[in-house]
Amino acid sequence: MKEDNKSGIERISKPIGYSESTGMNIYQSYTASSGFNYMVGMREIHDIVIVEQIAEGTACTLLCGILIYHKKTKELLKEIEVGRNIRYTRAKTMDLVRQFLTQTLLETCNKNNVEIDKEYTKNYVDKILDECYFANSRKAILEWAESVGIITLN
Repeated sequence: MKEDNKSGIERISKPIGYSESTGMNIYQSYTASSGFNYMVGMREIHDIVIVEQIAEGTACTLLCGILIYHKKTKELLKEIEVGRNIRYTRAKTMDLVRQFLTQTLLETCNKNNVEIDKEYTKNYVDKILDECYFANSRKAILEWAESVGIITLN
């Protein structure tokens, strides 16, 4: 049997759909005998790929895990393990990714004697993650507000 030497990110080919509830492209999905629909979705920000593992049930969506890859090298930067029965929200997932990126960058700069502005770093990471997780939602709410006459967009 030939061994698969591909990294996790290389095994994901093209999206099979889009999840409105999570706001991301879905690459793998199956329904388990428990009734939960397990999905693997992906977000890209600059040269980082965030892979989210989610389980959707009738009345809840659970976060199962997060993988963060460097897009160019396909290197796994971090596997963020989450506890059992953690309800999925974009904000919760974004917070876990933010903690990893900010903390790792600051620690790496410190170990390599690279000066870095901590506040600027935190704000910049917040800004790019906010765009990644919520840009489409903000666009949709503006379009809705325009459609009902609350605002006028140019």
